[in-house]
Amino acid sequence: MPSTPTPRRSPCSICGTPVGSAAAHVPNPVCDVCDSRAETVDGRPADAAGEPNPVVIDGHTCWRQYTLPADVDAGGVDHLTIRDAVGCDSVHDCIRRHTDADGEPLQWFAPGPTGEPMQIRSAPDSGEALEAFFDQFDSSTAFRIVSEEGGSTSVTADQPVAGPTRLPAAAVGLTAPPTFELMTVEASPQRVQLSVPEITAVEVVTRASLPALDEGSPDDRVDRYRQLAAVAPGLLKTESLWPLIDDDSTAVRYDAIRTVESVVEDRPEVGLTAVDRLVDRLDDDRPIRLYAVRSLATVAERFPEAVVDITPEIIDQLNTESSLLNAAVTQFLLPVAEHNPTAALDATPAIASLLSPTPTRARRQALAVLSVIAESFPEEVRPLVPQLCSILDADDAPYRISCTAALGHVTAAYPDAATPVVPTLLDQLTAYDPELRGNSVGVLGDIAQGFPTDVAPYTDEIAPLLDDSDPTVRSNTAGTLARIADEFPGRIDPFVPQVVELLEDSWTQSRVHACWVLGHCEASEAVDSLTEHRREDPSDAVRARAAWALKQID
Repeated sequence: MPSTPTPRRSPCSICGTPVGSAAAHVPNPVCDVCDSRAETVDGRPADAAGEPNPVVIDGHTCWRQYTLPADVDAGGVDHLTIRDAVGCDSVHDCIRRHTDADGEPLQWFAPGPTGEPMQIRSAPDSGEALEAFFDQFDSSTAFRIVSEEGGSTSVTADQPVAGPTRLPAAAVGLTAPPTFELMTVEASPQRVQLSVPEITAVEVVTRASLPALDEGSPDDRVDRYRQLAAVAPGLLKTESLWPLIDDDSTAVRYDAIRTVESVVEDRPEVGLTAVDRLVDRLDDDRPIRLYAVRSLATVAERFPEAVVDITPEIIDQLNTESSLLNAAVTQFLLPVAEHNPTAALDATPAIASLLSPTPTRARRQALAVLSVIAESFPEEVRPLVPQLCSILDADDAPYRISCTAALGHVTAAYPDAATPVVPTLLDQLTAYDPELRGNSVGVLGDIAQGFPTDVAPYTDEIAPLLDDSDPTVRSNTAGTLARIADEFPGRIDPFVPQVVELLEDSWTQSRVHACWVLGHCEASEAVDSLTEHRREDPSDAVRARAAWALKQID
């Protein structure tokens, strides 16, 4: 939430620097430096155009009040400049609409997080304008609604509200005005609805002006925190929240841990101060454990190094009876494994128990964890290859993609691991998703590296992918054919013309693999193309491999 400057240090409403004493008496003052950049609406320098109004400064409409003697407190300047926040028709209209009933300036701008001014008060004339105003602020911001004198809204003028959400027309009626739902910030928060015609202005309120939220019994406090955390978690003081997750009452602990999850999701860094408290809740009832693991998983996604040491305790929560808890655990394990694969190794047997051809969130994440582990420790995942292969029959392309990614890491080190599923991999070559096609033909290439006999009979099914629209698929296909050609060049001879065309591919690795294929096939018809690429290809790797291929042909 932006800070509120003191009246003695009124900031420039454009750059944020303090203005002189004279300018401090008008709303939204503009400093002399910013004012010197003013232009007329048609783009001419304002100071050379008499007394223009309005003027434009850095894209912002401003109005000048030409009332100052040029030699009095203004450094020779005969005007004060005011930034327009609402779209006024004249300088008098601008002053009237930016001051209160007593003529005192209202504060429409204040320094934001970066120091630059941001608008903290709005007089919206449409749902879009109000939505744009609310979107400037994070979940730690509360607002005050100002209505026309004598008008009525569902909140009082001094009642802070937070968590604004624009309701869809289906919820309020197709002919209803733009309507927003907010939560009152008070001891007993309530949801309220406001429509744009009811609102004269909306302004940000300071944290200091909010009512105390940490009073009352644990039951009252946790209920209050839970409601506010659902819409504005940034308003909560976490030091008041942490003791509640250790409360003697199970109901209080449950509501508190749910609230913690909302707060940590909004600000993951908050969880860094409560890792030990959250770990203590892993011995609690299952619903409480679920939210504790979810909170720790959110921390892990941003700060895996801070929670890597508690990985064993999280792995212990894997449970075939709770898909929600398993999803939270695997969500935690994925960033930890990416940060330190060794830390997740002990989870491999438990993850294996989750694998099934029927995809769930937990199983998708478990496959992703296995893929990360297999990249560094393929030997640990090799025993799971039969289970991975069974997933290739799943009727879910993203699930099969994760499966082929994990298989690829294993077969790169152990080509024989997936030889029994060559026919199943071939079925994936016609899949709609290019990543699945690329992964599958890549695994076939890994198998062909050690066991070309198991893949060579299927060359006719593999070769058409040389013309695939996806560059990775083309590259992996050429690599697979190169490994077959090393032992069985005759199997590849019918496809040499397509491989020669691949030398013109924009993908460097495709051209490298094409040279491999042509060299193994000793394709004399490719000499001219290979010679050209040996001399002129922009890639050192392609030039070197073309030279190798030419030697094989000679």
